[in-house]
Amino acid sequence: MSVPPGQPEDRATRALPLTPEELADRRVPANPRVSPDGRLVAFTVAAASQRGEHKEQAIWLSRDGRAAEQFTAGVAEDGEPRWSPDGRRLLFLSDRAERGVSKVYLMRVDGGEAQPLGDLRGKLSDPSWSPDGSTIAVLRKDPDTDAEKTRKEDKDDAIVVDADPKLNRLWVIDVATGQARQLSYGTRQIWALGWAPDGARVAIVTTDDPGPDALSGSSDLWTVPVSGGLPCHIATFPSGADSPVFVETPEGPGVVVLTNGSRADPADSVWYASLAGGEPRNLLPGYAGNVEALSQVPGYRTAVLVRAVERTHAHAYELAVATGELRSRTPESMWQEGSITDGPSMSGDGATLAVVWSSGSIPHEVYVGKQEGEATAVTEFGTSFRGRLSPTDHVTWTSDGHEIEGILTYPAGYVEGRRFPLIVDIHGGPSWQWEDYAFLHCSRRAQLLASNGFAVLAPNPRGSTGRGAEFQKLLQDDVGGGESRDVIAGALAMVERGIADRDRLGICGWSWGGYLTAYTITQTDLFKAAMMGAGLSNLISDHGQDDIPSSNLLYFPGLPYQHPDAYWQASALRHMTDCTTPTLILHGDADARVHPAQGMEMYRALKSLGVPVEFVRYPREGHAIKERHHQIDLMRRLVAWFDRWLKA
Repeated sequence: MSVPPGQPEDRATRALPLTPEELADRRVPANPRVSPDGRLVAFTVAAASQRGEHKEQAIWLSRDGRAAEQFTAGVAEDGEPRWSPDGRRLLFLSDRAERGVSKVYLMRVDGGEAQPLGDLRGKLSDPSWSPDGSTIAVLRKDPDTDAEKTRKEDKDDAIVVDADPKLNRLWVIDVATGQARQLSYGTRQIWALGWAPDGARVAIVTTDDPGPDALSGSSDLWTVPVSGGLPCHIATFPSGADSPVFVETPEGPGVVVLTNGSRADPADSVWYASLAGGEPRNLLPGYAGNVEALSQVPGYRTAVLVRAVERTHAHAYELAVATGELRSRTPESMWQEGSITDGPSMSGDGATLAVVWSSGSIPHEVYVGKQEGEATAVTEFGTSFRGRLSPTDHVTWTSDGHEIEGILTYPAGYVEGRRFPLIVDIHGGPSWQWEDYAFLHCSRRAQLLASNGFAVLAPNPRGSTGRGAEFQKLLQDDVGGGESRDVIAGALAMVERGIADRDRLGICGWSWGGYLTAYTITQTDLFKAAMMGAGLSNLISDHGQDDIPSSNLLYFPGLPYQHPDAYWQASALRHMTDCTTPTLILHGDADARVHPAQGMEMYRALKSLGVPVEFVRYPREGHAIKERHHQIDLMRRLVAWFDRWLKA
């Protein structure tokens, strides 16, 4: 693979530890889009952290495989770039006119100012060109009415829970005139859309309720006539669906979506629904992986393009709808290492592919390439990290008869035969996975910790994705238990291999990783320090506090009111009297996913029991920590905490 120039190690910079400031300021590329003729690639670039009240993001452009250049000013949030079918114009959403309020903009690729298309504004998402380029479909969230605005200004703004929800509506905009029309009404939430080949209909995915909790339940696929009229119901899926694409099969036309079979078949996959009716079906039954992205293959309708994770690597495939056959579209140079972390996007002739790719020691860059041969980096955002990142290994171990895997990041200055302090860093989810890419963020901490002298093990315990539905189902009705044993076994495996010092082991994680950290330190005194980030400590109270309570039904036999013993047994608080591990608790103060009360319950328990503990909350922050000063503070505290307890 062609990597950015200057990749060989620079020994003068290798000794410099990574700083929280440079990780917070790191520019991150995303959402690559190839023009129909394959000559141009557009993508977004934003800092890993947010400096002001509003996010700033620019669109960049690479021409003919050359080094990319900034295409929009980036003083506002410019996002979701989409090429017109003729490749002459680029559509994107931006809040440049009014921060926090988006409009649709069009910009010619040969230069000039971006022009707003019509007057439609608000919280817009998922813009998409019609096949003939005459119309743009977009989702718009219901805005506040004038009466609601007045009540807020007068502070007469009592909140009635679940009343008057703000729903995503389907709108279409005429490109020639800028005139916008609303196509959807009623009380259903729209999550995604996709155009029919003839441009006469749009497929939409809906749920009965508007919030994220609805995605843990069933969703419906409809087609809506662009000329106006009632939607036509196509299918119901067991779980929330996304990315509808019209396809052709020997049996006739249909639509494929990205979804899963809920508790019975939890691995995300590609499901097909015939326009003629009937039950939808999984096109990849038994697949030992997890599909993370789905898009149209330009030029024909008998296959779709997917990004799929297999163990710790993500690849691009073309999926034949009729047979379920996967054909690799990953450039050969990317096959053996690393992961495609965003994309893929393909040109109209299928010859050119654009992705964001990274490996354990190579930061995320945009690459353009062919299926066979090298992929060339068109960005150099990782320049300052060249020669400074620690090497990584894919490692496996056995736990309860199951093969468990993870990514091991070696500490700076690693010498074979010398033992180092090791930190086990657990991913969120639990239906997610660590992959072979550079961990360079406050939520992906391995390289920061490694540069400060720690070995880091990022495990994928049972229940993780990338191993197929059966591996995910190992978590069901065994929350906390088996996955905790997998984490402990991984730490001990690194001790047995002579890498880790048994007396200097730490553990940390965010979200579900924070939960599993809290639970694990109540099961063993193996770990001498812990960081619980946005974690759950009491699964009974959490069910009444978070915004996705229905997700518990994927892992437990029922509701906590029906099965209180199962939820309480899986809670860290149930076992607190056995905990002696010094713990740092970090949490966003406005976290709706895991309420900060979960951190407070853990803090109160540890403090009452005399266990060393610190609890830090970050104002304005949700489940992810976004503000620059907060990210820097988090990373500094994390390193200082493990320095204090594992290096003394």
